Amino acid sequence: MELSVVRYEVKDNVAIITLNNPPVNGLDITCFDDLKKIITEIRNSREVRSAMIASDCPGFFSAGDDLNSLKDIDEALVKRQPEVHQLFNDFESLPVPTLAAINGHCLGGGLELALLCDFRFMVEGSSRIGLPEVKLGMIPAFGGTQRLWPLVGKSKAVEMMYKGLQLLPEEALTAGLVNRVVKENKLFEESFDYCLRLSRQATGAIAKIKQCLNTGINKGFEAGMKMEQKSFLENIFSEDAKEGINAFLEGRKPEFKGPSSE
Repeated sequence: MELSVVRYEVKDNVAIITLNNPPVNGLDITCFDDLKKIITEIRNSREVRSAMIASDCPGFFSAGDDLNSLKDIDEALVKRQPEVHQLFNDFESLPVPTLAAINGHCLGGGLELALLCDFRFMVEGSSRIGLPEVKLGMIPAFGGTQRLWPLVGKSKAVEMMYKGLQLLPEEALTAGLVNRVVKENKLFEESFDYCLRLSRQATGAIAKIKQCLNTGINKGFEAGMKMEQKSFLENIFSEDAKEGINAFLEGRKPEFKGPSSE
């Protein structure tokens, strides 16, 4: 797989996606094209059981849109926005648990990318996280208006987006925007270890839980309940469900096989 500004590797069933578009990991068409290839790779893999997205740029997870490309924006670029929305939707619905290891500033499109993940770990210190587009006379363009409020509540999301607030790590933790704040030298280690432990869970069941959650959030309670009923019927006869029940009754640790057992 040929990539330009994103690195990809699989270690112990964990897919490691590393943004490497210095100096601030600006999100541009090249980055999106790389992510599209990676999403396809993960979906087709029988090896990947969890995934984390990290950064190789010191102090920046991602500062969001490449403003140079927006300075002379044209109709052709605007027409690609639905493609980016679909790309982000595809990442959000990956059938494995996902985690964003936020090593620094995470702003605009960078936060919108992190919001796609099931978990967000952020380095402690003075880094900022938020959707400051309004300060440029713009609005979030990659799903931020829809994905922020289920995490922090409507009132906090409104305040953040109307004012362009940028939260410090501890503020983001209190708001429910990130799951954990960790020391800088421990961020990758703790993030990878968490993904590794997730990869040993019944990831086929996790994929269905994730689908039910996203359906309920995006399409409403009734649609979410129907998806739960459908997913339960598909999951209950899986090898992982049988293994989990038998292991419990036999007093041993289960050995799950993942989505292939569904």
